[in-house]
Amino acid sequence: MIRLRFIHLLLLIPVCTVFAQENTLSKEDAIALALKNNFGVIIAKNNLKIADNNKNILNSGYLPSLTGNAGGSFDQNNQEATFQDGSVRAIDGAETTRYNASLNLNYTLFDGLGRWYDYKRLKEEYGLSELETRETIETTMIQLYTVYFEVARLTENIKVLEDTFSNTQKRLQRSEYSFDYGQTNKLDVLNAQVDLVNDSINLMNTRQTFRNTKRDLNLLLNRDLASSFEVDTVIAFVN
Repeated sequence: MIRLRFIHLLLLIPVCTVFAQENTLSKEDAIALALKNNFGVIIAKNNLKIADNNKNILNSGYLPSLTGNAGGSFDQNNQEATFQDGSVRAIDGAETTRYNASLNLNYTLFDGLGRWYDYKRLKEEYGLSELETRETIETTMIQLYTVYFEVARLTENIKVLEDTFSNTQKRLQRSEYSFDYGQTNKLDVLNAQVDLVNDSINLMNTRQTFRNTKRDLNLLLNRDLASSFEVDTVIAFVN
């Protein structure tokens, strides 16, 4: 009986877990966090802003180009001048300064409708960026709902498996009592032990899958992977 009691104690370990108080992450909050923090959504929105800026008529070549150039030079030399009468005059530190500037205005009167097609292409690229941004957001939302509902499903599964484990544990206890009083044979006790081990393994595997799925959800929301939370398990399906 000492050995059986020891096995019984070991099987109780998986369910003796202390759960801290966790904040509930609603579906609405998860959507808001994904739209704000998800890297894929952020990149898609930035690409849309770039396409919106590029489709402006100012980038299509319709405006003239104005080019300005400016420069300057400064020289300082020692000079010696000899005059016709033979006299010599030396000048130390003679300075010479020169400045120049120019403006060039260019405008293409006709380029074979190239500017018009460029402007049209930029507008089409903006429309394509809008569709790509929408696709990215919708794909992210599908992934978000899939992982969120999986966390909710595993949450309920853990509760069911905990109840099953508790019932199997009580059945093992009843089998042990019955065996002690000679009302049953050893086979019933061994079968109950095997069922308890299987239920314990199922519970541990589900809990591990539950933790991994919660990390996947934190990854989608671009949060700390160790962030703890609960999800809303009340789901109303609309036909």
